[in-house]
Amino acid sequence: MLVASLVALALAVRLTRAVRGAPCEPVRIPMCRPMPWNLTRMPNHLHHSTQENAVLAIEQYEELVDANCSAVLRFFLCAMYAPICALEFLHDPIRPCKALCQRARDDCEPLMRLYNHSWPESLACDDLPVYDRGVCISPEAIVTDLPEGSQRGRAREAGMGAAE
Repeated sequence: MLVASLVALALAVRLTRAVRGAPCEPVRIPMCRPMPWNLTRMPNHLHHSTQENAVLAIEQYEELVDANCSAVLRFFLCAMYAPICALEFLHDPIRPCKALCQRARDDCEPLMRLYNHSWPESLACDDLPVYDRGVCISPEAIVTDLPEGSQRGRAREAGMGAAE
């Protein structure tokens, strides 16, 4: 009887976790390790179920990031492929702001066009939230310097808010 109860409890915890969303996990995508967040959650906004799958997809943008066509491109891509995991947003991870996407696209699309490429549909800016109408993330929303005695880890973990 005790064993059956423990098995039922373990199953209930697993089901609750699955319904709530996957747990946070350390960011392992090399391009995204320098980001000001260190926890992500899969699936990401592009429906990659694991970071290993996301790495294969984000690698196609390495040359574009290395070309420095936009100061915000790496941040935008990482917000899409390795979204910030915050306990308050386990059901729906925080997406990048529409204005951030537009800035990255406007900066980099001229270079992409030189090589007969256009901004990918999977990164469509129109599908992203506008700051004043929803929660989204941009580099300006990340607090990295806090006064002594502040909750540094909590501010870094949350990293969302006013942006665009």
